[in-house]
Amino acid sequence: MHYKFYSKAWVTLGLLVLISRPSLADSACGIENCHGLDIQCGPKIAEICTEMYALGDRCRVYARCGMDNGECKLLESGQFQLCYACVKACEEKHKDNIVDAFSCESKCDLDSNY
Repeated sequence: MHYKFYSKAWVTLGLLVLISRPSLADSACGIENCHGLDIQCGPKIAEICTEMYALGDRCRVYARCGMDNGECKLLESGQFQLCYACVKACEEKHKDNIVDAFSCESKCDLDSNY
């Protein structure tokens, strides 16, 4: 008689643990896309990226995604914000000449004054 009670209790407890435990996919948080300044965070973390280079890729080394109040979001460092502002300034200043924009962007992590 006690055996049935204990076995039902363990099964119920096991089900509660499985139901309340978040899955690995729910708790995964990382950068989902590979290029540029429009960094998207979420559970579908990019594992393979092309070898192309987009304006702003150099800033991505300063970016990371993480959980904040249960939400996967971009956690911006001060270095990322400086790099982002520099690349945006280069993009605006050289909007008619992509070569000059890339040349300008290449100096963004070296000189924060752009």
